[in-house]
Amino acid sequence: MAFDVLLVSAIADSKKATVLARRLRALKFRVRYDAKRTHTTPSARDLAECNKTTSVLVLWSAKACNSDEADSDWVHAMAHLARSRSGALVQADLDETVPDEPFDKDQRFDLAGLTARATPEGFKALCETLGEKDGREGLADWLALAPSDEEAKTTWIAAHPNDPLAQNGGRRQDTAAPVPEPVKSAGQPTREAGERVTTAAAASAAATAQLADAAAGNRLELKPPKPEVDFARPQTGRASGLFMLVPTGLLLVGMMVMAFMFRTSPAQLSGGGGGGIVNIVESCPAGQVPRSLVHSSLLPSEDDTGADMSEAPDEASGN
Repeated sequence: MAFDVLLVSAIADSKKATVLARRLRALKFRVRYDAKRTHTTPSARDLAECNKTTSVLVLWSAKACNSDEADSDWVHAMAHLARSRSGALVQADLDETVPDEPFDKDQRFDLAGLTARATPEGFKALCETLGEKDGREGLADWLALAPSDEEAKTTWIAAHPNDPLAQNGGRRQDTAAPVPEPVKSAGQPTREAGERVTTAAAASAAATAQLADAAAGNRLELKPPKPEVDFARPQTGRASGLFMLVPTGLLLVGMMVMAFMFRTSPAQLSGGGGGGIVNIVESCPAGQVPRSLVHSSLLPSEDDTGADMSEAPDEASGN
């Protein structure tokens, strides 16, 4: 925040400086004054504010001009920095003490006798100068008006409508942010947008009220989830599984029935004659070897046994 006036004084003159700061603030000047200052070396904040403030008002007194005091060095350092800026330095005398060079040659306003109620002519001239630097006019005339002269004050306010004293009871409005208007989109009336905003605000207010009741110790009703309803597994999977198992089981039973019906019969061999297939079990009684097998290559030959197979008794014929 940029100030209109930075007040510079010795620590011993803090009471007089505080009265001056209050009188200037009553005229709606933004004043920066550190009444609790104890340091005697300019800080970074002191230097920054001295470079940014519109007017640096230095109050000269016997304490501020005493070169033996460390606090006087702080006052002189701030005054030199303000003097380096064109038009920033404004000086005033609290007593008859004259400052040293180069400040003795510059204009100074006489504030001797200034109190919360007493207004010397030097204070009126000072306010007029500070007002002109801040773009304000007629402050000396305002100070000349009697506190009970409401008609004269009304006339002054009508003549200076842009002055902070005439706006909203004297409050500045240059830092007030404008209130944005509802944005009207294409195809949607502003009224509907306002209704939606109102509905959302009402819902938010209801939720806030519930939280406030809970914080106050009232019971807040909650609805916990029901496991048998909210977390129940769907039944479609089980039905699908049963639907697939039934045809699979029927297929397996059918395959078993067909395997039983078309199972392989006892081994059948081809007979020696043209009689076709002869069942070995039916044509060969138990304990006998068929003739066809005697002369086949399955039995050992003469070369393998070393004996004449023709001399062996014919078991098949019974001889």
